[in-house]
Amino acid sequence: MAAAFIAATVWRPAAVMVIVVAAVGLAAFEFLTQSESAGYRPATVVGVVGAVAAPLAAYWIGDAALPLVFAFAFLATAVTFIAADGVESAPLPNTAITMMPLIWVGLLGSYAALILRFSTFGGSYENTGTDTFFILVIGVIAHDIVAFFAGRSAGRTPLRAWISPNKTVEGLIGGIVGTFIAVIAVGMQSTTWDDPSEWIMLAIVISIFAPLGDLAESMFKRNLNIKDFGSVLKGHGGALDRFDSLLFAMPAVYYLTLVIQPWS
Repeated sequence: MAAAFIAATVWRPAAVMVIVVAAVGLAAFEFLTQSESAGYRPATVVGVVGAVAAPLAAYWIGDAALPLVFAFAFLATAVTFIAADGVESAPLPNTAITMMPLIWVGLLGSYAALILRFSTFGGSYENTGTDTFFILVIGVIAHDIVAFFAGRSAGRTPLRAWISPNKTVEGLIGGIVGTFIAVIAVGMQSTTWDDPSEWIMLAIVISIFAPLGDLAESMFKRNLNIKDFGSVLKGHGGALDRFDSLLFAMPAVYYLTLVIQPWS
């Protein structure tokens, strides 16, 4: 996965989009499938198609396309249950559960497309999208890895025990340190993010939102009474289990990029 991601980043943003769309589609499918095992009956086809359409539309047109995608997705979901045989289809909870991956995976995943889209503008923007996304991914991975080992070796204080007893304050602190080291190390090689103040702001944003994404995913799994959303990545669960932190961090990094404009 790392080799494919690096090769795609070096080649062109459209190649990275192939990975993004595949991950978003798989993650949405995993969530809806696990929802079915918990007793819900979502409109799975609508949920997966809508989630995949969101980043594609964002990359092609921009964020202005997203309201249209979600409006049509909601309408399609409503029509699906209008066509059901009766109220026994539980249209309200099943419409809600169908919209969940559209927002969580499709909308938040669209910010990967919006970040990569910077590299399609040409000129001084040429490397902004791929550079930003690469640093973001490395920062999130560093947070997850260091938090895991720091928590295993020194974790004593539960972060949110009712969500996950294995997540600790000590692991969180270790993850933050790992994020700062990784972002600075990669930022030193970047021609876009080339100012120490930018590295610090980027590391702060990732350190806040990556653990929130991890906690949110653990909270939803506990509510569904499952261990993992999938098993496609042996030893790591599914796509949603692997990319949960990234989903929360991408919108924050996108708007940070717009504010500080590292290409200028």
